[in-house]
Formats: sequence, C-alpha cells, structure tokens
Amino acid sequence: MNKNIGAFAGASGFSKEIEALIPTLSKNNASVLLIGERGTGKRFIAQHIHYSVAKNLGYFYEVNCKSFTEDQVKVALDAVDKLISFDQRITLFVCFVDELSYELQKLFLDLINKSVKKGMNLKIICSTECSLEEKVAEGRFLSELYYRLNAVVLNILPLRQRKEDIVPIARNYLNSFSKKSGYAFSDFSDSAVQAMVNHFWIGNIDELINSVQRAFIVGNPPLINTVDLGLEVENPVVDSVVETSLDDKSLKNAVDLFKKQYVTKILEENGWNQTKTAKILGIQRTYVIRLMNELQIRK
Repeated sequence: MNKNIGAFAGASGFSKEIEALIPTLSKNNASVLLIGERGTGKRFIAQHIHYSVAKNLGYFYEVNCKSFTEDQVKVALDAVDKLISFDQRITLFVCFVDELSYELQKLFLDLINKSVKKGMNLKIICSTECSLEEKVAEGRFLSELYYRLNAVVLNILPLRQRKEDIVPIARNYLNSFSKKSGYAFSDFSDSAVQAMVNHFWIGNIDELINSVQRAFIVGNPPLINTVDLGLEVENPVVDSVVETSLDDKSLKNAVDLFKKQYVTKILEENGWNQTKTAKILGIQRTYVIRLMNELQIRK
C-alpha cells in the first residue's frame, strides 16, 4: 500500500489526528466504527489500520453489505470463522454494516462473541454512512451488536470540511497518475487550485480522484486547468436562484429561496436523514427541523 496516497496526504488537523491514531488502533483488537459520507476514505483508513504495524499483518477480509447477497455475506462470515479458528490474524472490514438483515446481524454478533470468548485474533472494522444509534432506537439494529462495534468511533469529515486536504491529496494523485501514465503534468494552475478549494465535493475524495483522472484524459501538459477538472459550474443551487423569475425580488425572499433549495438538496443527498444533514450543514438537528417547517420543505 502506498502510504503517500489517500486521506493522509492532507494537511488538516483532522487528517493528522487520524494518522496519529492509526498505530494505536493497529496494535489491539478493539473494534472500530467509521462513520462518514461515501468517498471520504473509510476503506483506506481500514486498510491503513490493518497494514500499519508489520507484526499484525494477516488477512484483510472485506465484506460489502450493499453489494453482497445475504448468502455471500454468510459465506464470508463462515470463512472468517474458519480462518480465526486456525489462529490466523484477521481484519474483517464490514462496509455498510447498517445494511445487514436482522438474521445476518445475529450471525455477525455470534462470530464476534465467539472470537472474544476464545481469545481469537479478530479485528473488526465497520463503516456506515448513517447513524446506527437511530437504527437501534428504531429497533432495526441489534443494540448488543452496536455496542460491540463502537469501542472506537471515528467520525470521518467530508472533504469540504477539511479544505486544507484538497490540494495535497490532488497533488499526490497527480504525481501517481503521472508516473503510471507517462504524461508530464507538473501541477495545477492557480485557477484550478482555487476551483478545487471552492468546490463542494459531494463525492468527497472519490470525486476528487475522478476529476484528476479526467484531467489526464482531456488536458494538455504541463498544467491541469479548471476546465480539465470539469469544475466549470461551481454552484448550481445559487445559479438556479439567480435565474429564477421572482415577483418578490427582495433580498430576504432570494435568501429564503436559496435556503430552501440548498437544504432540500442536502436532505436529498442524505436520504432525508436530518441528523446527517445537520452535521453537514454545521447546525443542530432541531434547527434543520425548524428550517423545514419555516420553508415548507417536504420529502
């Protein structure tokens, strides 16, 4: 694994804090729960925990609960059970753990309890984009399994909330792609750097990687420009407000319209999860509810 590529190429306090935690998390079997939007680097962090300490190397076993069928998940859990019974060190990374059916949750819990009881070398790392607490409260997720999984909880910030990471990560991928492709791109233009910093990055690091890859296809060395990244349209929500024909052209009405469109957009992106939307907007969940009532936002 190339440690120079990925979430820890960043310069933000968040990235440095996570990187400092990795060796400690790698040295013990405490479970880790990674919570964050898609594309924020949760899989990279899980791999980094596994590979951080050489003596802890073993099998890195990944189960994607969204793309695997129930039978495939059962087979995977059974395989892990057999491996740890032979005293193999296993890191089991369960993506979208919230997608597990009730039956699979019980099987997963049985596996964890068995490994703890027999002192087996099993490291559990799970990722989710939603609040497991809410699912527990709603009776859709086993409380005992939840408390087994959340020994260490890491809330992974979206890229737009750690802007200091954007350019360093982009430059690391630029260098990596340059070596692999042979195209002599040396850097980003000043306007491209500004565009990247100002971009919302709904898809987070995954979207950033895709933008850099796109630039290698359509751009011309030595510099990557804004148009190469495909970031010409910076704020479609604002544009739609400006272009809307309003009878009431007061600033207050325009601001309310922007708020309504923007909050609706973030709610839709997060499956109308108010807690997650509040975290992204940087406000309290109660204020999200208040905005929805005041601005007549409906699902």
